[in-house]
Amino acid sequence: MTKNVSGLMKALHQAINEAILESNDVAAAMAALKRTGKCPTFSIDVILQDAPAPGVDPVATSKGEEELVLSDEDVAFLDAIGITDPSWCCATPQSDT
Repeated sequence: MTKNVSGLMKALHQAINEAILESNDVAAAMAALKRTGKCPTFSIDVILQDAPAPGVDPVATSKGEEELVLSDEDVAFLDAIGITDPSWCCATPQSDT
């Protein structure tokens, strides 16, 4: 790994840590867990892949791997820790009537 990529990975790691620590929802959940005698820890894996060639559909060349699908709960959690993307949208809640 080059020095530049290593530096960028460290910056990404720091940004993720800061987003988690600055989230009120995460802080409340961690405090509640600590009151029960548990000490939560986080582990986030980041994997680097080569970028696809220009004009190539990355989904079509993913060697049969499935696309990640986020649930509404996943999106809400990521939003709570400060990670959002305009392409993510929550489905309209269904009524039970």
